[in-house]
Amino acid sequence: MRKHHSVLGGVALALALALSGCGGDDTDPEVKETPSESPSPTPTSTPTPMTPEEKAAAQLEAYLEVRDIAYRKRTIDFKTLNPVATGDEFLQLQHAVASMSLKKVTVEGEYTHTLDEPRNRGKEMLIIDCEDRTGVTWKNDGAVRQPDFTDPKGKPLRNPAPVEYTLVKDKGVWKVSDSDLLWDQPC
Repeated sequence: MRKHHSVLGGVALALALALSGCGGDDTDPEVKETPSESPSPTPTSTPTPMTPEEKAAAQLEAYLEVRDIAYRKRTIDFKTLNPVATGDEFLQLQHAVASMSLKKVTVEGEYTHTLDEPRNRGKEMLIIDCEDRTGVTWKNDGAVRQPDFTDPKGKPLRNPAPVEYTLVKDKGVWKVSDSDLLWDQPC
C-alpha cells in the first residue's frame, strides 16, 4: 500500500515551524530546547459486544429508516432492504410501495419511532415501536388524506400507535419478518 503525502501538509508544517521559530537555527540565547515528551499510550479498550437484543433493535431501526424512505420516494432500494427485512414484511413493503405509486399516494415528513425493550423468544425477537405520525402527511393524488388513518371500526387511528415487529435470524442476521399494528392498544 502506498502512502500519499499532501504537498499542502508539508508547506503548512514548514510555515508553522518558521513562524514558531522551531526551525533549529534560532540564535536567541534565552531559548532552550526542552525534550519533547511522548504521549503516554492509551489503553485500547475493546468494545463490549452487542447482545442479541441490541442487534435486533439496531436492525429494526435500520429497517424503519429504509421503510420510511421507501414511503417518501415511492420506490424501494433493494440493496438496503435485503439486509434488514425478510418474509412477509419484505413482501408487504413492496406491495405497499407499488400501491402508493398506482394510487398516486405521496408521503411527506418524518416518522418518529420509539422502541420498547426487545423480548427474546429464542428464535425470534418481538419489539414494539410506538410510531408517531405527527410530522407525516399522506396525500392521495395531491389532496391531504382525511381522516389520516382509520382502525378496523372506521374510527380515526390513535397517534402514536404501537406496531409490534417480529425479527428472525436469516443467515445469521436479525431481520424484520412481520409487523402487526396494535390499533386497539395505547403506546
